[in-house]
Amino acid sequence: MSEDTLTALLSSNAHKLLRNDLPTPLYHQMFNLLRDRILNGEIPRGSRIPTEFDLAEGFGVSRITAKRALDELAAEGLVERRRGKGTHVIHRSRPKPMHSPLTGLLESLEVLAEHTKVQLLQFRRAVPPEPIRALFDTGPREPLVHAIRLRLRGDTPFGYYNSWTRTDHPDFNESKLARTSRLKLFKAVGIQIKQVEQVLSAVNADAISAMHLKVEPGTALLALERRSYDGDGNMVDLLSVQYRPDQFTYQMTLDVENGGHD
Repeated sequence: MSEDTLTALLSSNAHKLLRNDLPTPLYHQMFNLLRDRILNGEIPRGSRIPTEFDLAEGFGVSRITAKRALDELAAEGLVERRRGKGTHVIHRSRPKPMHSPLTGLLESLEVLAEHTKVQLLQFRRAVPPEPIRALFDTGPREPLVHAIRLRLRGDTPFGYYNSWTRTDHPDFNESKLARTSRLKLFKAVGIQIKQVEQVLSAVNADAISAMHLKVEPGTALLALERRSYDGDGNMVDLLSVQYRPDQFTYQMTLDVENGGHD
């Protein structure tokens, strides 16, 4: 269970994540917040969701609102609700892999970095929450580099980037990440990427990403998760991005070899 994620959701600022001035009902705003964190693995399978009373108190809403949000999660097949046992996450994402050349992808990312600008919103070295540690197969005390960035075209934001990177190199620091693309910084500190796994999906903007991307909470966004591995198969970087679909499109060109077959 990701206690860090659930604790953050029910922090003293949780009530600020829901807005009464939006046409989207409060229960649906709460549903979106919880659903997005379940789908991206922050609240993993088996986690126990706080009770209706705890959610209502934390978010500053009625118990009926909290109940409806949990009922919506259950209707989507993301959680299971049992009387006397509470609400538990049952969702497990199993994307089907598709193989394509890595060189073209990395070149495209370099071009994107050169023609846009980035704002570094957060940089820290910290022990990640348990689901992240499990992906990197790190111990309970090993820190990773956590960075949150906003990428813009001109003055218009189009991508909200959240990354965890395995490195203790002193040159992988706040100052250099603020003015250098991550791929160039990877090369400079000796991080060699040999394999990349990507998953594309759709999510609704929560209050935090909506604020930075300058969209309304609940707006549909294109979500990308990229897992990068070294030559030994160790994960060295985990990147989650939320893109504004009105400012960003994702295009792939696939060549069929040997006639192609399913």
